[in-house]
Amino acid sequence: MHVARFMILMLVVAGCGQNSVAPTPTDTNTDEGGPAVDALQDQGLAVDSPIVDSGALQPDAPPEDTATDTVDAVEEDTPSGDTEAVETIDASFVEPDSGPEDTADAVEECAPCVPSAASAQFSMEPDAFAVTPNRTRHNPLKGFMTSYIWGSPANDFPDSMEFLYLPMADVWGPDGETFSSGLEPLLEAAASRGHHVVLRVYIDYPAKAYGLPPYLTDAVSCQPYTDHGGGCSPDYDHPLLVEAMVGLLTALGAHYDGDPRLGALQIGLLGYWGEWHTHPNTDSFASNYTQTAILNAAHTAFSITQIQVRRPAANSLDLRIGFHDDSFAFSTLGDTPWFFLPSLVSAGGGERWEEVMIGGELRPELQSICFQDDYTLGTNAQDITLCIEQTHASYLLNYKAFNEAGVGYQGIERLRAEEAAIHMGYQFELNAASLKLWGLDHDDETVEAEVTLTLAQSGVAPFYYDLHAAVHAEGSGPVGTSTENLKTLLPGSTKDLTFSLGRVPLAVVNNPMEVHLTAPILQPGQRVLLATHTPGTEEDGPTHIGWELGCNTAEETLPIGAQSGAMEPGCPCICDVDGVLRTCDGSVCP
Repeated sequence: MHVARFMILMLVVAGCGQNSVAPTPTDTNTDEGGPAVDALQDQGLAVDSPIVDSGALQPDAPPEDTATDTVDAVEEDTPSGDTEAVETIDASFVEPDSGPEDTADAVEECAPCVPSAASAQFSMEPDAFAVTPNRTRHNPLKGFMTSYIWGSPANDFPDSMEFLYLPMADVWGPDGETFSSGLEPLLEAAASRGHHVVLRVYIDYPAKAYGLPPYLTDAVSCQPYTDHGGGCSPDYDHPLLVEAMVGLLTALGAHYDGDPRLGALQIGLLGYWGEWHTHPNTDSFASNYTQTAILNAAHTAFSITQIQVRRPAANSLDLRIGFHDDSFAFSTLGDTPWFFLPSLVSAGGGERWEEVMIGGELRPELQSICFQDDYTLGTNAQDITLCIEQTHASYLLNYKAFNEAGVGYQGIERLRAEEAAIHMGYQFELNAASLKLWGLDHDDETVEAEVTLTLAQSGVAPFYYDLHAAVHAEGSGPVGTSTENLKTLLPGSTKDLTFSLGRVPLAVVNNPMEVHLTAPILQPGQRVLLATHTPGTEEDGPTHIGWELGCNTAEETLPIGAQSGAMEPGCPCICDVDGVLRTCDGSVCP
């Protein structure tokens, strides 16, 4: 439009200036207007005064001269104080607002950003992974435990489980289960402490009150004995008692199978302390028929929660039933046939630990001495660590670790006991972590990402419950979860897990991530920590993973997706996933 006004001024000069050519009378129409007026009206211009016909112009005059004359004419011939411009147009000199000439001369814009074609893969250095077993000291479903029924711990020895030892009369009556009064309050109390319960129900506990439900005492006879402090062994084969025991196990399964408050059920019920023997009064024990009925009932009732029995009795090896050694380190290893591991191996159950949990109780006579300097190994004083490794035990009852002499283990005894507790059960380590990135989208600040982790199982036993690994953005929720079930990962094995994160915000990959192990059996606040410390990992926090990403410039290191300057014609230089600065069209910036 500036060009049009310039040409109008030229016309003004031609019609009014002293250097203009005089108009021809026959070509001028001062009343009706003419071609010049039409041209002005076509341009949307107002016409207020006589118009000079375009034929009076000298189109051959050089633009420079015309421009000079125009300026002179305006200065000399425009009446003083005149506020209205007299305008006309020579169509041959008007440049349109758009057209081929404008397109050629316009500044080109940068192409719209599209996802980058670059990709890159990053791996953490091997020396970034440090194995620190002490990180797992609070991990659930493993280690030493006590019974809060016997008294609260006198120290802060790490524990994630607790033992419930209940008489049958507390949980079963003439109308069936009485869990609401006899069991629920105890489960809730344990859960409030962040503990899983190991439950055992007994009928005959030597030196304690008889545990048979009162409605059965008149119908079911018992045989008195004086061993172990005395008691009375019921007729375990009595039909009414068998029916009640099967009914109790069925009800327990219906109410509590998979309940995250219940870590394991010791089937109990039969024999002294519910330990499936009446030694030395062997004639008082249950028949094989009754044993099988009890084992089958437990197996049928529980498909998720781990269940255990004291020894490989009846058809137990054919069922999903684990074992508990209640004389641990006293009669666990050796050549004596009835010792725990020899009896299990001879029955064909030496490898059952791969599928079902092994637990028990550190023999009470050994609890006070087994971690002392002068502990002497012998037939009934066995090496604790060796017993744990060969039985693949996950947990042990050890009251004195928490309450011995009113204070529990102290000093070197406590350190050794904590090492033994950590050594039980599962332990997961992170051996490698890599990150693959591609498809950087600068406009929405996202990128496609995939994480691969190598996990190792370095414990003595599996986890036994469904367990999955997840990758979290730092301080937030999961951005990727593996479908691999880690309960099948046996000690000594490793597994590569791939997490397809999809398209994630750049902040997810530019910051450290966290590795979590998640399981439905976990209670609120419980965590399965890896025994691996990496840079940025807190002592009791999830293991961090991260990679050195970005673009190095002379001044700084830019995170992926950051902008550094621009190229002509104004295209930003963006830090791509492979550490190269590129524009949106993929051109490499200098």
